[in-house]
Amino acid sequence: MTRRWHISALLAVLVSVFLASCAGAAGGADARKLRVLILTGENNHDWRATTPVLRNMLEDTGRFVVHVTYRPERCSADKLAHYDVLLSNYNRKERWAEPAESALLDYVRQGGGLVIIHAANNAFPDWPEYDRLIGGAWRKGAGHGVRWRFPVEIVDRKHPITKGMPDFQNEVDELYHRLRMQPHIHLLAHAFSTKDKRGTGNYEPQIWIVRYGKGRVFHNSLGHDVKTMSGVGFITVTQRGTEWAATGRVTIPIPPDYPRVQRQQPKQPTTAK
Repeated sequence: MTRRWHISALLAVLVSVFLASCAGAAGGADARKLRVLILTGENNHDWRATTPVLRNMLEDTGRFVVHVTYRPERCSADKLAHYDVLLSNYNRKERWAEPAESALLDYVRQGGGLVIIHAANNAFPDWPEYDRLIGGAWRKGAGHGVRWRFPVEIVDRKHPITKGMPDFQNEVDELYHRLRMQPHIHLLAHAFSTKDKRGTGNYEPQIWIVRYGKGRVFHNSLGHDVKTMSGVGFITVTQRGTEWAATGRVTIPIPPDYPRVQRQQPKQPTTAK
């Protein structure tokens, strides 16, 4: 009787371990770290200082493992295929060779994620498909006023990236204006470009998303320098936007020290005379 009880107990333990291992394997598939490749190495902004900041803010979530390439123009389709999402902290005027351009476009078109940070929307002024890919670009006529600490207003409060996210106070930054926007963007947040800061007197798009084929593009035009990137609002939206670009879902929480600001009364856009 005792021997039978020991055998039964052993079998129960083995079954429990087996079931637990199966459950862990199933959960691990969803909880695995997302693979990010930062594209950098050239920019009119200080990419040497900001790239480590971007890498750290993603890795600090525990959700990402991040690699960096300083020669993105050499990335093949096979190399990109190892990653869930690309983050561009890169600005170059000259176009890449055709294989590299096709590798980037096909990667996103076939379901990869892409994140655009600040001056990465200045890149490739003679590559029209890049403009369609990123949804809004710094082209002739674009600019910004003086750098200042402006509030960013959430436009879509139901999207996974911005759901539950109040308006936030940005750190001192360049408020881009008159970007060349594509008609297919989905706007998540804007900021009012005040004339006393040499702005346009209008709301200007700051954060948006693009669907490109089967892929997802998250575009954050904020983030001029290390100081700007230290802001909790910038960090939160970038972390959540990167996760969404990689998976279509967001699990990264909004932190308790999120820099909330009270929503202002809507201003009427100024019409130029």
